[in-house]
Amino acid sequence: MEELKAKAQSQILTFGILGIIFGALGGLLGIIFSSISLSKAKKYAAEGNELTGKAKTGKILATVGLILGILGVVFSIIFSVAGGMMSQYMQY
Repeated sequence: MEELKAKAQSQILTFGILGIIFGALGGLLGIIFSSISLSKAKKYAAEGNELTGKAKTGKILATVGLILGILGVVFSIIFSVAGGMMSQYMQY
């Protein structure tokens, strides 16, 4: 039983780390990995386990990664639209 808990905690942490890395790069992968980590953390807590150690750290990293990923996607869309509008006015 303890081995399954340790494996689940490691998965939560791993996906949390991947979420924050790809979230900082502003990609959709950050949102995906963070969502997986948060989902696993929710399932882990629903099974009656307390989020401590690796699981808690993974959930925090996933939350930050999700926020960074969402901001990155939003800014990418804004800059893409703004760049397209600017190119219309810059034609000679």
